[in-house]
Amino acid sequence: MKPDELRLRIFHGGVEPSLRKVVWRYLLNVYPDGLTGQERIDYMKRKTREYEQLKGEWKARAGPEDLDFIRSNVLKDVLRTDRTHPYYMGSDDNPHLRALHDLLTTYAVTHPQISYCQGMSDIASPILAVMDNEAHAFICFCGIMKRLEGNFQVDGEVMSVKFSHLKLLLRHSDPEFYSYLLSRGADDLFFCYRWLLLELKREFAFEDALRMLEVTWSSFPPDPPEKEVELVGPPARLGDSSQPVRRRHMLRPACSFEAAGDQPCQVAVSEEKPLVKQSSFGEFKYYSTRNEDSSEDNPSLKSQHSVEEDEEVSSEQDPLIQAPNVAKSFSAPSLRAPTLPSRDSASSSTNGNEDSLSEEEKGNSALNTPSSPSCGPAAASPATAVSLPPPQEFGKGNPFVLFLCLAILLEHRDYIIKNNMDYNELAMHFDRLVRRHHLNKVLHRAKALFANYLQSEVWDSEEGDEAAAESPAAS
Repeated sequence: MKPDELRLRIFHGGVEPSLRKVVWRYLLNVYPDGLTGQERIDYMKRKTREYEQLKGEWKARAGPEDLDFIRSNVLKDVLRTDRTHPYYMGSDDNPHLRALHDLLTTYAVTHPQISYCQGMSDIASPILAVMDNEAHAFICFCGIMKRLEGNFQVDGEVMSVKFSHLKLLLRHSDPEFYSYLLSRGADDLFFCYRWLLLELKREFAFEDALRMLEVTWSSFPPDPPEKEVELVGPPARLGDSSQPVRRRHMLRPACSFEAAGDQPCQVAVSEEKPLVKQSSFGEFKYYSTRNEDSSEDNPSLKSQHSVEEDEEVSSEQDPLIQAPNVAKSFSAPSLRAPTLPSRDSASSSTNGNEDSLSEEEKGNSALNTPSSPSCGPAAASPATAVSLPPPQEFGKGNPFVLFLCLAILLEHRDYIIKNNMDYNELAMHFDRLVRRHHLNKVLHRAKALFANYLQSEVWDSEEGDEAAAESPAAS
């Protein structure tokens, strides 16, 4: 089967659980092109030996204080990551927890420019659970972090661009809902921070998250290593040598919002480094065919949807440094959106939110526009059409995750508007829905929205036009 055909099948149906261990290595760009079956086996054996050697070099690569600090912070996160899943549950001496700790520590000391940041344990956890092999999980983790490391850079540029793209997408898709959020001071969408940082891994039950991740990974062209996946990152930058890891590794992007206007820091596209062209983004045509996704209705492809008990979910929340009750900032170390002072009168409260799950089920998949609440002058709908970046730029190379975020927002938009939620209530609402979103509904809507985007002409670039022209759904 050709790589594009494999990805198309995964996009529409996911991966059979028994095959994930093999298929995920392709999706995470572990193998170079052209290897035979035996060469792949030999390749993984050699990379495993390389990992074991790196694991023995912790003390040689990091000073005692830095290493102790990294290990203690990794351990704090590991001990509360996916502990309700059978693979990680039980006592704190579970060997799988030790494996997760060791691979994250090894990554931190071998990638000093990134080190360890909160959230990496969420990215590594499903990979280890699927691979069930510490070295193989580390190799795959290096593969995915090649794409995601920008999320954890201190400068915050990548996350800033992703926020601006999600904001553009919402304005383009639902100007009225965007205007509502604007009137409530929530138009920066900072309550979606965890979604973008972790690519929605924490928003679904564990087994559902596995399928969501593989569908997302299959949605963009392969990017195999030219020779082999690199297990060691570049050395610390010259300016980093005076900043110990113990101060650097928990930092969040320093870009902050202006309190006066809630405007996110501006990252001019023209000032960004040119994107390296990947294989033809005409390959996005495979995902624009609509009504081909039978997985939503096929019991054999469904993952069991489970809803964790509230007390189980709360046990895995982030009891780290809380963001101050001031302007929202990308530097917040917690994965929770910060709680802000209410912008509405004291009469605004979260009363009635406790029954949100039952209330929003009533027609939450409808796209009909409800009667709008009074939003005031700030809520005026944008007067001009909003254009979107082309696929190779949208979402910094992962456009589909933006459509997943949009689908979640639209699933709840009627309930949010009906209950006149402000920023704080929105943040609390989505915090209560951690690991409880309905995967099939979200995927179905996201794929339809993604297909519409690929068929449309909402971008201005030759490569974007090529992707639209080659889409079967556009013909």
